This record gives sequence, structure tokens and C-alpha cells, in this order.
Amino acid sequence: MQYFNIQVASQLSGVASATIRAWEKRYHAVVPERADNKHRLYSEKDIEKLALLFRLTEVGQSIGKIAHLDIEELKKIYSTLLQRPYEELLAQNAPSSEIDFDKILNSFFIALSAYKLDIISHELEKAKTLLGPRDLCLKLLIPLFKEIGIKVYNNELSIAQEHTLSAIFTFHMGQMIGIHYQKKNLKDDLVLITTPEGEMHEIGIMASALLCVHHGVKFIFLGANLPAKSLAEASNALRPRAILLGVTKGHEISDHKTLEDYLNEVTKHLTSKAEIMVGGNLRAYAKTELEKRNIKFFSSLEAFDDFLAQF
Repeated sequence: MQYFNIQVASQLSGVASATIRAWEKRYHAVVPERADNKHRLYSEKDIEKLALLFRLTEVGQSIGKIAHLDIEELKKIYSTLLQRPYEELLAQNAPSSEIDFDKILNSFFIALSAYKLDIISHELEKAKTLLGPRDLCLKLLIPLFKEIGIKVYNNELSIAQEHTLSAIFTFHMGQMIGIHYQKKNLKDDLVLITTPEGEMHEIGIMASALLCVHHGVKFIFLGANLPAKSLAEASNALRPRAILLGVTKGHEISDHKTLEDYLNEVTKHLTSKAEIMVGGNLRAYAKTELEKRNIKFFSSLEAFDDFLAQF
């Protein structure tokens, strides 16, 4: 039988390494072998079970109630929930390296150009079945909206079409975020996710929330356009470890307010010790100002993903 270290097991199963350790410690979901140096070694059966547990928690099952079950019992639950034979579902959950992302993206563009909203929703539903939250975010969502932005700029797509796609994606991502709130086995530290008042775009912060889903990070999605005082009140009540602000406009978040003005107002009302983080589009001088205030800045979702892996 072949054995794999925890990094490979994480890659193959889709479960973050920290989550694998937590499931072992709290629920004895799998019992890995140990190498001479005491490092964990996972069998192919262990990885299959971890992948099944991960998929079941993604559709709302409590890890505490299913971790003790064997693989065959988990397969039956999975088939029952999705109302199709497990073998068919397994074939659909192919490794992301085997998925033709260009083909999926092209399908979206063709459907969007003709306003075929049912096709867009259907293709997205398939993508959610094929991909975990991280791959959906980094390999599909971000490349798609970057290309959409280019096409709108070049007048190949209209702003109305861009908004149509955003609305559909927002609905589907909202479903995934809602399922995440039902999970029990999450890291203790809380992150609040929002955009400053005047910042209306929420695709970026929803993508950030999907990365939190993947990494098992507890978060509360507060939506876009949140006044500074309201954010401070929420933080004072919830006592998060961190607050993530998504920005798309640069430093001037409205006609009358800069990001610095917003941050000053938040800190004025903040009594909790939450670490404030900013991600998105900023000019160089604004990044320098954030550094002076010891505020983390993420220039990309990939950078935020790296941060969450160590959270």
C-alpha cells in the first residue's frame, strides 16, 4: 500500500493540513501511520475518507456526526444527499489538474454574450460540483472576472452583462457561504469581511470568504458598503481576531472620504484588538501609509490564500 505525507494528503483530499490534524485529534477520523521521524503517513484509503468527509461537510453535514463512519457508509450518505450514484459523483470530482478551465470559461462567455442566464447558472452549478472553494475562487472566479473586465473595457461586453454575471455568482457564492456557517469544526479565531462605505463591489470579498471556507477559518461576511461606526460596533461585539476590508477604487473610496479617513473613523470607535487588513487595488503611496499603521495589505487573493494557510 502506498503512503503519503500530510502535504500530499491535503492536496489529494482537498482538506487543509490543519483541518486534517484537527479531525484526527478531535474525532479520530483517520489514524495515520508514523514514519521513523514520527511524521504522519496517510494511506490511499485515509485520503479517500478525508475527501469524502470534506465533500459531506461542504453540503452541510457535521463532521462530529460522520467522522467515525467507514467509507462505504459515507458513500451512501453522499449518494443519498446528492440523489445520484456515488460512482457518478466521483467521476465528476476530478482533480483540478484534469479540468479544462479554458473550456469552462469559454462556456460562460458564450452564454453571457447571448444572456443565457439558465446556462450560466447551470455551468456554475457544475463547476461547484467539480471544484472545491479554493479552486473555484483562484482558478475560475478570478480569471473569469479579470477577462470580463478586459472585455467590458474593449466594448466586447456591456456593463449590464458584467452586472448580470456578478449577480449570478453572488447568489451561488452566497449559498456556499451559508453552508459554511453551519459547520462546527472551524478554527477559533474569527475574521470579519466587508468593504468600506462607498465600496459597492463584493465579488472580491466573497472570493476571500470562499478561501476562508477552504481553510476552515471562521468568518462573518458583513457585505459591502459598511459605515465605519457600524464596523467598529460589530467588531466590539464579536471580538474578531481580524477585519478584512476589500477595496477596488484605490485610496479615494468616495467623493468625500479616503481610505485613511475611513480607517481613522473605525479606530476611533474600536475597543476590540482586531487586526485590520486590506486587500485589493491601492496606489503605492496608500500602501506605504498602511505599512506605517502596521496594517497588512494583500495585493491579490493568492497572497490572502497564503496568509490563511498560516492563520
